[in-house]
Amino acid sequence: MGKSIEVILLDDVPELGRSGDACRVRSGYARNFLFPQKLATTMTAGTKRLIEKKRAEAVARLAKEKEEAEALLQKLDKLTVTCSVKANADGRLFGSVSAADVLAKLAEAGVALQKKQLAMYEPFKALGDHEAALHLHPEVRGKLKVKVVAEKMAAASADAE
Repeated sequence: MGKSIEVILLDDVPELGRSGDACRVRSGYARNFLFPQKLATTMTAGTKRLIEKKRAEAVARLAKEKEEAEALLQKLDKLTVTCSVKANADGRLFGSVSAADVLAKLAEAGVALQKKQLAMYEPFKALGDHEAALHLHPEVRGKLKVKVVAEKMAAASADAE
């Protein structure tokens, strides 16, 4: 059995902890992965002060990220994304509307989202109104309205305006 040591995380590590957390890990994992990547440091008397500093920074960062996410969610609640796709006379799509298509339309509207923030588990394969889940922050979630219309209908509505 390998020896375990106590380390302080200097950055967020998936499946292990957040920045400033004290964790007990195997010495090989720490020596071969965490230390060379500068993701952690050993626990000493001096680094205990570092824990408190990192924890305060993390709390402030999370609060700021949550405020930004809530503001973005309020902006997105008022927005309906319209995606025009080719469809036949019966209303069946030639293809589908994927997360990349929705993100491109959002970018045109001036809203920059990352792919992981838009949770579309399957592409939209029908005309009409749909909803996509938004995961903007661990504590901030919402829905985005997506309207899928046929290209001919989109061109006609643009001419009407």
